[in-house]
Amino acid sequence: FKTDLSAFIIAGDNAEEILLASEMQSGALSRRYLIAVDAEQKHPMPEAFMQKLKTQLKAIDGVTDVWSPGQNTDAPETLRALYGPYAGAWYSLDPKRDLPQIFSGQGLMQRAELLKNALLLLSPQATVVKKMAVQDPLLLALNGLKAQGVQMQQTLKEDRAYSNLMLETAMAGLDVPQQQRIQTAIRAAFDVLNNANNVSVEHYQLAMTGVPIFAVATQTLIQGDIQLVSLLSAIGLLILFMLVFRSFSALLQVSSILSIVILAAILTTQLVFGYVHGMTVAIGSTLVGICIDYPIHAIAHAQTVKPEQRLSVIARIWPSMVLGGITTLVGYMALGASGYPGFKQVAVYATSGIIVSLLLTRFVLPGLLEPQSSRPLNVPLVTTWATFCQRFRPGLMGVLAILLLASLFGLRSLHWMEDMQELTPELDYLKQNDKRIRERMTSIEPGRFVLIADHNIEAALQKSEAVYKVLDRLKQSKDLTEYYGLYPWLLSKQQQRLNRALLQDYLSPDHLLRWRQALTQQGLSVEKLGHFNYPQTTPMTLEQVLATPVKKLLDNRVVQGANQTLIMIWLAEHQPEAVKAALATIDGVQYFSQRDLLNNMARDFTDRAQQLLFVGLVVIILLLMSRYKNLLNTLQTLLPALLSAFIVLGFWSFTGAAISFLHLVGFLLVVAICVDYGIFYQENRGGDITLTYQAMGAAMLTSALAFACLMVSESTSLKILSGIVVMGLLLGFLLCPIIIKPNHHPVA
Repeated sequence: FKTDLSAFIIAGDNAEEILLASEMQSGALSRRYLIAVDAEQKHPMPEAFMQKLKTQLKAIDGVTDVWSPGQNTDAPETLRALYGPYAGAWYSLDPKRDLPQIFSGQGLMQRAELLKNALLLLSPQATVVKKMAVQDPLLLALNGLKAQGVQMQQTLKEDRAYSNLMLETAMAGLDVPQQQRIQTAIRAAFDVLNNANNVSVEHYQLAMTGVPIFAVATQTLIQGDIQLVSLLSAIGLLILFMLVFRSFSALLQVSSILSIVILAAILTTQLVFGYVHGMTVAIGSTLVGICIDYPIHAIAHAQTVKPEQRLSVIARIWPSMVLGGITTLVGYMALGASGYPGFKQVAVYATSGIIVSLLLTRFVLPGLLEPQSSRPLNVPLVTTWATFCQRFRPGLMGVLAILLLASLFGLRSLHWMEDMQELTPELDYLKQNDKRIRERMTSIEPGRFVLIADHNIEAALQKSEAVYKVLDRLKQSKDLTEYYGLYPWLLSKQQQRLNRALLQDYLSPDHLLRWRQALTQQGLSVEKLGHFNYPQTTPMTLEQVLATPVKKLLDNRVVQGANQTLIMIWLAEHQPEAVKAALATIDGVQYFSQRDLLNNMARDFTDRAQQLLFVGLVVIILLLMSRYKNLLNTLQTLLPALLSAFIVLGFWSFTGAAISFLHLVGFLLVVAICVDYGIFYQENRGGDITLTYQAMGAAMLTSALAFACLMVSESTSLKILSGIVVMGLLLGFLLCPIIIKPNHHPVA
């Protein structure tokens, strides 16, 4: 069993989105926590407390590292050791623009002054600069780091009243059992330190965000829903069954069949997909209410005849059950084709369950029924409603016409859900906490970046370097405040070779003389620094960079697959439309927004659900036409289901609630299930229309009860399905005796 919601809901339509989704599920980004420690009284955060907390957190099994944001790269030492030898290849993204400035008289003087000031600093960085200057006297390696220094200052954004940490785990963020254990250990370590403070010392508050936090919260939510919905559904159906049939033996027989149905559905899903998702079980629990319909019809008719006639009477109503089962399968199969990856599982789960239920009802249940007769079926008010409909059909048809007109009028105010996050308001507290923590740590807009895709890292880097120039123009036009690319930490081999080749033209005796004069004016050693020793080196590779502490900056911005590499350039505040327009002409480059992706998926699913609703109806009509060979009978059979869905849609529009693709899926389920009622009422194969409607009433109540139990879940998606289907089933059942004239002579 799995509970990862991204696997249930999110599916990429292209290689980039699929690779990105994989990275977000198991890559470095998914394994990291953002931790915020707040001082309750807004006093300065003591460094000693944070150091102790880091030590405690690093000791947790499964935690690979803990660091303060912006301080994890050991930039000066990394700069000297890694980039110093490559300074001649690394100094610029636009050497034709930068070199004339660097080697001008004023530029060389500024370099000498920069070198003097750096050497005079009384800090560990001064030692690093001294070592660097020997191999890079012009400090070319600092050229790219100037912008990076500004970015790191923005990233730190420290407030004296709180401190931030980043924590990385060895396990994927969606490895919920392990992440749950680590989160418990993090809170325990913090509580021990917090409580160890002297009474006079202020206590602190801990907050965390990141993919693992959302994963654990989501699984807890799903597990609670599954347990509660399953328990209520089982208890409710037991009570309802006993009230309707008043027979423990019938209850035992049907319970045995349902147990086999559910086990078969789970095992079939496991066989097809290799696992069963928790949401599949939660939604599939409604299958109990549908699959119980067939045994109910069988028992209701079998208990009215002698034991030796039971097999024949069940065989007589069997064609109606098969047609009803097929039409229901059409709804669930359309659900599987709606675009939700998880609904494919639901379709397989439901299909196998319905087929097994039908077969068991036809070939096994007759042999299980006790010889003695059972008490007659009696669902309160069902017979009264059918009699009332027969007596006042013209008036009720008029009321129905008014309802349809009102529903048609209400459709004018219908509007579609544009933000898919509205489907998960139960996680709003986590979203707000995530926003609060991230705003303190960086100016990056979460989930919005430029996505660059190419077949290998070199091609992707070359493309990203073209994108930087576009983004620089956007900064000049105020459409973008800042961006966070891979430069200066990573540069394509092509750009390194170009930098080195163009630099050689400037390493002339004339420029060397000017450099020595600048050193002399600053009082620096010409003997030690008055040379241009920039060797010809092979280009630096991604592997070399990732072998240093810089890895923590880059491994969540570079995603490598078997045949594709993705690079993410993070964006600060920006105008999305301006960014999209500026990048439109570059192949393999797109503006990417996680929220936009979800919303686009919602629109795609909505369009697909509309198409499937139409296709499903056409398939059901063709099935009914093939059975009845009569358009009037076909329409009569289908109308209760269609009109119930239409009236529910109209009612929903009056509430002002936005319609999503889930609503359309719910309407399709209403049609697929309610058609069963029309089939049984139209065909009346048992010969007793009162008994048929009583059995339909019992079946409707069990199905409605199963879906109604979803209302107690915390998942908004499940509640939407529940409300639509329950209302639709009740209406579809009530409309049958109004629209379909009772057939007192059973269909052959």
